This record gives sequence, C-alpha cells and structure tokens, in this order.
Amino acid sequence: MSSILKVNTLKKESGDIITIGESGDVIKQVGLPITATQGTSSNPIVLKVTVAAKTSGNVYNGAGSSNAYYINGIEAPSFFIEGNESASYEYYYKFDQSDASNGNGGGHPLRFYLDAAKTQIFSTNVTTNGTPGQAGAYTQIQVGSSTPHVLYYQCSSHALMGNKLINPATKTFNVSGAALTLPTGTGSANQVIKVSSISNGISSLTFGDPVTFPTISSISPTVIDNNAANVVITGTNFKDSSTPPTVDAINSSSGAIVSANSVTFSSATSITANFTLPVDGTYFLRVENNDGLAARSASALLTVSDAPAWTTAAGNLGTVAALGTINFTVAATNATSFAVQSGALPGGASLNTSTGAITGTETGSTGTTTFTFTIRATDAEGQTADRQFNIIISHGASGGAGFY
Repeated sequence: MSSILKVNTLKKESGDIITIGESGDVIKQVGLPITATQGTSSNPIVLKVTVAAKTSGNVYNGAGSSNAYYINGIEAPSFFIEGNESASYEYYYKFDQSDASNGNGGGHPLRFYLDAAKTQIFSTNVTTNGTPGQAGAYTQIQVGSSTPHVLYYQCSSHALMGNKLINPATKTFNVSGAALTLPTGTGSANQVIKVSSISNGISSLTFGDPVTFPTISSISPTVIDNNAANVVITGTNFKDSSTPPTVDAINSSSGAIVSANSVTFSSATSITANFTLPVDGTYFLRVENNDGLAARSASALLTVSDAPAWTTAAGNLGTVAALGTINFTVAATNATSFAVQSGALPGGASLNTSTGAITGTETGSTGTTTFTFTIRATDAEGQTADRQFNIIISHGASGGAGFY
C-alpha cells in the first residue's frame, strides 16, 4: 500500500514516525520547518528526490520502470499539496533532484501529468532547472486554484516511477487525463456553463447565455431544377451579426455537400439561399450560424429535378381536312402529364393527358380555320413547361374536303 504524505500540515513530533489511518499507514516526518507551512517563491517547500529500486509495496510494483522516486526517503508517496484561489496564498513546492541517483540509467527528469500514463503533461506554473543528478537540478510547481486536484509526478523518460499529487483547494478537476476548471462566481438564472478556453489539456468553464440552435421547419419552393435558384428557408434562431449563416445542401443518397452560392438574412425566422445543384435528387438542408451552432433538416426537404423539356417544336402540328382524322402527339422529356392551358383544340379532338396524343375526328368547322392552343407539360415534382401549338383545319380542293 502506498503512503500519503501531507507535506504542508505535518507538525513536529517526538521521533520521526507518525501513524495515521485505520490501516496503520506509516508516514515519515519530512523535516519541514515548523513555520514553513506555506512555501513561497523565495522560500519553497523543498522535497528531496532520490531514485532506488521499487519494493513489493509500491503501487506500481511489477509495472513500468523497476525504479521508483523516493521523496524525503519515502517510496513513491501520494502528496497532498495546497494552494488557495488567491495568488497571494499560492504554495511553492521544489522537488530537488540534485542527488546523483537521479542521473542514473539515462536520467530521471521529474515532470507532472494529468494521468499516470503521461498522455498529457501539465506545465502551468512549473519551472525546471539543471540536469537531474547534478547540483542545482530541480522541478518546481506553484500550486493554486488552476492546479488540478490530481496530478501525477512521473519520470519523463521512464514509466510509473512516481505517484499522485492531490490538491484539495482547487477549481480544476481531472479524470483519466481530461481536466475542467470550474467558473468563478455563481452565474445567474438560466445561464449555462460553456468551455471558454483550452490550454495544457485543461478546459476552462464559464457561465454564459443558453445555447440556441437554429431550426429548419420548411422551405419554398420545394423543387428546383439544375439552374441557379433561390430557396427561402423558414425556421428559428437564425443569426446575422455582420455575417449571415452558411447553408449547405446534402444529397440524401451520396452524402455530397454543396454550399449555397449566397445567403441573404431576412430575419431570425427566414433566410434565402441561392443554390446551383447539378445533380438531380433529394437534399437535406443544413444551416450554421456564425457562432458555430447548426441544424439539419429532419427530412430531405429539397428536390432537384430537370423541368420538362419539350421535344416537339412549337407552332404548326399539321393540316387536317374538314371532317378528317386528327392524329398528332406532343412530347416533352420528364413529363408525366399534359393539359391544355389556353386556347382550344379543333372540334372533335381531345388530348390524352398521359401520352400527349391529340386524336379525334374533326367536326364543326365551316371554313379553313387555325386552332391555336398552349399545352402544359408537368413532371412528377410538379415542375411545368408550356408550349404553343396550332392545327389547321382546311376546306376546299386543296384540303381534300368536300364543297358546301
């Protein structure tokens, strides 16, 4: 079992052995001056560091290096170190590595870490001097409210030679190498805690306003073609503090992301994004405010599809003799339906709304007549394209009809 050494509260007793704890752990008096309960920058608490072989009682026996740090003659003890929140009450601890044993085996520089595995070094208010094993070598730490509640003193060149430093008077807490510094003060109602900065593996927390993510509820239009088009996005919490939000379209099949050509901020509930999307498909929309908070639509709100494109030339479809058979077909790519939008077909003729066929037997005309009409082609997404056509109904010898 490892010992716990509370170096700043020990008092002079008769002898050099103090027994505490229900398990009878033995802690040796480290010989601190009675008046030096607070180490200062000019008069730090000095701890003598030596290096020797681990014993079976070492907390890391059988792991890492075969050697251990001995602090004032105690094998790898856990330390209680203290330093209050006020800079005038911060404590200084100097780990004296001038003993020759610190230079054996390539040297044993003592450093501080957020975990025993040394994944994150802690260097705030830590100073080093000289070469371990030589006169004047030391590592010193200034302990205050920013010093984590647990630090690990370990050799930077060898594994698991030391133990813990425990700082009870701190606002910084760490577990498994991750550390957080609590904010100062109590904040105010409805505030939240945010990370304000990250340094030396420690995230500093502060009070701030509640996080408000944007939301997306609807868009208009819901269908566009491959040309540049404006899409009005309706939602909440859109922000524009000199820079409007960024808007991306995310293809629901491939995941490809296309950023809007431009974004115009109208209000906290409405922005307009201009897109050019060359690939047909359905798209999720993502809005990110300039504070980094973002939202993606719950469903693929935007459909990109080529509008119907007419393959039948505009104008005259043909000439039909009076009382003759009418049989023409108009066509447009991507069209799923057709309808007469304006004008009128010749008497007796009708439009097949699915195929675009215009058929029937002409009736009702009394002279050569040109029937002009506009047909609208519509695709599956509701996009439309209009085109004007005409059919001539002829009377007389040239048309092949009888005389009246």
